[in-house]
Amino acid sequence: DGVVRRLVKAPTVKERAKTPGLDPRRADIILAGALILEQVVDAIDAPGLTFSDYALREGVLLDTWRREHGASLHHLSDLRRRSVLRLAQQMDEDTTHSAQVARLALELFDATADRHGLGDDSREVLEAAALLANVGLFVSHAGHHKHSYYVIRNSELLTGFTDREIELIAQVARYHRKSAPRRKHPEFATLDRDDQQRVRVLAGILRVAVGLDRNHSGRVRSVTCHEGKAGVMTVEVTAMPGQDVSLELYSANGRADLLAEALGMPVEVVERAEAPPVAAQA
Repeated sequence: DGVVRRLVKAPTVKERAKTPGLDPRRADIILAGALILEQVVDAIDAPGLTFSDYALREGVLLDTWRREHGASLHHLSDLRRRSVLRLAQQMDEDTTHSAQVARLALELFDATADRHGLGDDSREVLEAAALLANVGLFVSHAGHHKHSYYVIRNSELLTGFTDREIELIAQVARYHRKSAPRRKHPEFATLDRDDQQRVRVLAGILRVAVGLDRNHSGRVRSVTCHEGKAGVMTVEVTAMPGQDVSLELYSANGRADLLAEALGMPVEVVERAEAPPVAAQA
């Protein structure tokens, strides 16, 4: 408050520039910034402030390094996820189904991580694509996967993502059904080789997850994966108690071709056999 009063009393920018510790280049805007900060502190009743020794340039360097090395910027993940959910709530008629698909997709991603080798940044792309895959239904049911690409790519609601990340989210959502990614598709062709493989893997996982909620009724509780001796990736599905998941298994197996191609091995989706009951001890 004392600093603000001192800045207010300085009649000109030239006079404010003489303030001890103030960069003279900031003298023209320091009063407005100080007033905003003062009012924010007052509004939230903050007992004190801790100032960072770093600035935007250090943030840009950290942001770039983390993204280039396949890591998630966890301090932005909440912001990004909230923006994804906001777009989904506005344009997806069945967000419960999309949330179930996203949950299963992430379980599949984690269970196959040793095979695909993708990092946390790809995991975030997959979750966002799963939550937004059906926003194109708001436009039209026919070809809605292509409409989803357009909506995601052009939405102004997605914050915290780079342009490249939004493109990846849009493409994974676009390929959650119908045609698999092909180099003849203009948008896919513009991606570099690593990102093309990333889209194949993530869209392949998403297709299987969509199949596992074919009835939109949340019948699948969880999934696990393991590589068998015959070189087959087996996806084991655990059903909710008392639920028949035969349609989900059929649908997931019918959608597994892209994932098999991306992982370089056959994929089989089966129901997990229940463990036999343990005999009672005498």
